[in-house]
Amino acid sequence: MSKTWETPRVLVEEFEENEYVAACWGVECDVDWANQYEVDHGGDYWNGVTHDRTHCGNSSNQVIFDDDGDGTGDRMIETGTAGLGDLACTIYWDGTYNSVRSVDTVKPEDTIYWTTCATDGRIWNHKGRVFATAEGHPNRS
Repeated sequence: MSKTWETPRVLVEEFEENEYVAACWGVECDVDWANQYEVDHGGDYWNGVTHDRTHCGNSSNQVIFDDDGDGTGDRMIETGTAGLGDLACTIYWDGTYNSVRSVDTVKPEDTIYWTTCATDGRIWNHKGRVFATAEGHPNRS
């Protein structure tokens, strides 16, 4: 049997991304404020338009995505609904919900107001704070 000697060598592989991973921020609803808003403003509180800590009160359930990596938000969705699927969010400048705010103006630490709407027409009014990462999902995308 013949043996040959091979010189030891080191191979270095460089990481090559195969897809872009979007940055995102979590948004936590102030459920006490939001529930009181629904009651005080004639919302549909008694027909299921309520807020709780396990759904909109969890910052992992509302996410602002920076899809193109330019450091600004491109869209906001609520994912942790009670059987309603993913809901698009409309952001407003204040609690009057009269003046729509572009998602690209939102930054972490901002307090924002937003609405979500179910297919049956029910509308939820939210107020909450934007976090640099979503609770429980620091690298969510």
